[in-house]
Amino acid sequence: MDDEATRTDDVRAAYAATRRILRAHNVLTAQRALHELCLALGADFADADEAGEHAIPLDISLGLGSPQVPVSADPQVRDAVAEYVVAAVSDARAVVERAISADRRIESAMHDPLTGLLNRTAMTMAVSRARVGDAIALLDLDEFRLVTDEHGHEAGDVVLAAFGEHLRSELRDRDVVGRLGGEEFVLLLPSTALEEALLVVHRLRADWPAVSPRRVTFSAGVADVLGTSESYQHAGHDALHVADRRMAVAKADGRDRIVSGDAQPAAMA
Repeated sequence: MDDEATRTDDVRAAYAATRRILRAHNVLTAQRALHELCLALGADFADADEAGEHAIPLDISLGLGSPQVPVSADPQVRDAVAEYVVAAVSDARAVVERAISADRRIESAMHDPLTGLLNRTAMTMAVSRARVGDAIALLDLDEFRLVTDEHGHEAGDVVLAAFGEHLRSELRDRDVVGRLGGEEFVLLLPSTALEEALLVVHRLRADWPAVSPRRVTFSAGVADVLGTSESYQHAGHDALHVADRRMAVAKADGRDRIVSGDAQPAAMA
C-alpha cells in the first residue's frame, strides 16, 4: 500500500512538473521545475563535480550554470528519477529550444539584415518611447545613388554595412541606432542635450572618412525631444519630424551639413 501511495505521489509530482515546464517561458523557470520534481521524488540535486557516489547521471541544468545531477542512495528514488525526471528533462529541453527559437525569430524580425541595426519597425517603437531631454538625429548618405549607379548595388551594400558598423561602434551603449530604409539612419540619444547631440554627430562625421569604403558624405538633422505631460506619447515622433525637416534643409543647402535649428545650416568642419 505504501508503494502504491508513493507511486501515486510520484505520478502527481511528475504531472505537476510537466505542467510547469510546458508553461515555462525561460530556462530558469524550467530548471526550477526540474529541481522541484527531484525534491518531490525524494532526491536532492547538486553540481555534478560535487555530487559524490550517489549521483544519478542526468544533467538537469538545461545549460544554465554548471551541470547539475540528482542525488540519492535510495534505489526506489533512483528508479523514480529514471522514470520521471528523464522524461521531464526531455520536455524541458524541447520547451527551451522552442523559446530560444522564438526569441531568435523576434530578434531577426526587429533588425535590418544588411547592417544589423534596428529596422524601421523597431526604431519607430524606440522613438515612441523617447522622453523630454532625449535627442534624435536623422542621417542620410549624400548622393548615395551615384555609388550604386557607378559601382553597382553590391558596392552600395558595402557602404551601408560599413556606415551601420561605424554608427554602432561610435555610440554609447545606451544610445539606440537604426536604419529607416535606403540610406537613411536615425539615432536616439537618451538624456542628451541638443548641444551634446551635435558633438556626437560631428564626431561621427569626422571619423567616417577613415572607415568609409567610398567617398560618401552624409547630411544630418538634429532635434531635441520636447513636450509636456499631455503630449509625451508623441514627443519622440514630433522630434523625428523636426529632425527630418532639418535634414532636408541640409540637403537643399548643398549636403555634407548638419542642421540643428531654424538658422541657416553650417557646413560640418
